[in-house]
Amino acid sequence: MTDVISEPQALTKGANVALSKLSAELGSLTVFLDSRGREGNAVDADVSVLLLDASGKVRSGSDFVFYNQPIALGGAVHLRDKLMPEPGTDDADLGWSSDVVTLELDDVPDEIERIVVSASLDPTTGVTFGDAAAIRMRLQRTSDAADLLVFDIDDATSELALVFGEFYRRDGAWKVRAVGQGYADGLASLVAAHGVEVSAETDESSDEGSGQSEPPETEGSGASDDAPSGGPAEQAGDSEGTTITGATAEEPTAAPPAPAKRGVSVRRPTRAPRLPADWDASIPAADGNDWQTARLFPVAGIGSGEEQERRATSALLAVMTMVREFGGALTTKCGAPRGVITAYVEVPFGQDEEAYRPDGVIQVTRGQKQWTALVEVKTSNGRLNAEQIDHYVEIARTRGYDAVITISNELAGGDADHPVVIDRRKLRKVSLHHLSWDQVRAQALLTARHRGVADATQGKVLEEFIRYMSHARSGMGGLGDMGPSWVKVRDAVKAKTARASDKATGDISARYDELVQHLAHHMSALLGVEVQALVPRETPDHASRRQQLADSGLLFGRLKVPGAVDVIVVGADLRSDKATATVSVQAPRGDTRPLTRVNWLLRQLPEQAKDSIRIEAHLAGPRAGSTAALLGKAREDPACLLPDDQREIKSFTVSFELPLGAKRAAGTGTLIGSVKSATTTFYADVVQHIQPWVDKRS
Repeated sequence: MTDVISEPQALTKGANVALSKLSAELGSLTVFLDSRGREGNAVDADVSVLLLDASGKVRSGSDFVFYNQPIALGGAVHLRDKLMPEPGTDDADLGWSSDVVTLELDDVPDEIERIVVSASLDPTTGVTFGDAAAIRMRLQRTSDAADLLVFDIDDATSELALVFGEFYRRDGAWKVRAVGQGYADGLASLVAAHGVEVSAETDESSDEGSGQSEPPETEGSGASDDAPSGGPAEQAGDSEGTTITGATAEEPTAAPPAPAKRGVSVRRPTRAPRLPADWDASIPAADGNDWQTARLFPVAGIGSGEEQERRATSALLAVMTMVREFGGALTTKCGAPRGVITAYVEVPFGQDEEAYRPDGVIQVTRGQKQWTALVEVKTSNGRLNAEQIDHYVEIARTRGYDAVITISNELAGGDADHPVVIDRRKLRKVSLHHLSWDQVRAQALLTARHRGVADATQGKVLEEFIRYMSHARSGMGGLGDMGPSWVKVRDAVKAKTARASDKATGDISARYDELVQHLAHHMSALLGVEVQALVPRETPDHASRRQQLADSGLLFGRLKVPGAVDVIVVGADLRSDKATATVSVQAPRGDTRPLTRVNWLLRQLPEQAKDSIRIEAHLAGPRAGSTAALLGKAREDPACLLPDDQREIKSFTVSFELPLGAKRAAGTGTLIGSVKSATTTFYADVVQHIQPWVDKRS
């Protein structure tokens, strides 16, 4: 019997350990590369992974996983979003941040013998790993988030790239080694030493007129003087406790690595993700014939709500079992390991002498382990029933199942984690998860249009399912309206009789939080990245926002788009009937004239950006002040944004507004439709074009 660890094992540089000694059931693994800056500032590192064969080199550029290529081996190696601690916590105050990689070692082909995990820094910032207050690698079991291993690196100096550790095969089993080896010349030098041909091409159009400094040209495929003569495994051998001396490699390579077929660009992304060109395309008119295309998931014949639910459940669960990438994306969000998915519909259970029939059961099998979840589905306006979900949680607990998953058009508004409230004591052994149809559709689109499906036939199945979900009769349309309290609260706000203590006011505030989540899923599907809704999580914050709605008629939320210059604030003003979208931009710093700062911003906004976009310039100094102008006027006369006293401009706020629809439901002429339109149009015209300032002279 393999020993089960209770505390993470600490490794020193060069030491190695077999993964079998860390846990009896490894499942998937999560690697955290943690760093802490000085004076509470986070270290902005980028994680990368190299997949090496027996020669110690990559087979091709596709075996290099980094910010421009985050997934390899069909998802067996996957770079995740950077983790930042919650604001106000000790970790946030100390400046901790984590880069994350998930590994499915069972899915790694036999020809891959080593997996090297590293991180690098942007050379234009002037920051090295020696500037960090603390650096470490942690290994965690994904299934239950148990820490298995920790490796602290305490001797970094001037490195711009650092190999934290590596996973390698010995006698058919996986081992992990603590490496801690640095490269002073950065990421291009590190990857070239392992056979990646680095492209020297730059995207000349990316910085035109933006004030963005050009990154230094990357090295070619030849190894630099900082590249080690062999990979860490070859240098260290396989004896326990062997060490590697020096944080930075000193020996030059004997010969340059064999070039890959195509050069890989290691330029760090400097732009926000772009919307597809047809994001606002209208649905084409019917061609006049009445022939209906045969469909894998037909909507014809849907009658009652019960029939709608049965079809939605069966279609979803069937596609999850057929399309591995899509099924894995949903089940892992609910705590399941990656594995083979099987699903069943309307499975009967007896509990307390009563008969229950959940809409479905999902089982994920990985090796000898099986993860099981009961599924309850609602479509259209169907609402989840707390008593029914409570019974399913009890059934799962009694039978030793892992989870209960609910799926509906509801979103968890306010500070809730789930649309219904269940006694948390019952959730100690059974987890409760909710997926909205908005979220399911976004994951389907992300998989089909952006991440890709390995099997072409499975890709067509997923596209058919997306088409089915998008049909009005499927009942899977997502957030449909602002709720039954909408008209009452809207009219009370206009009459200035709304009260923060009224339940209806709280209902509308929470429903707006759901709308922000709906927007996040909508933007995720368009952009191909996980857009996050930054909804408030604390009760006092919600009370303050309810008071603001009652007093001023204002609703707002925030969206975080990876790569965007800042969060997007999306608002609705019920008094002035305006839907707004806003982003803040830091002005160029240093010895730069005020007019230069204004022109720097204006050059980044495209010609098609609407003249009605508002720009406000915030001024430095003890007296708060600002200037403002519409984009049309600012283009004609940029000096209209300059202060009379020539004070320094420290930042800009760019905003866009549209008339706010008054209707309750989704679509045109509604609050939901107008806020969605304002947000997407603003992103297309403004946010995706703005890059943060980088001083070329630094």
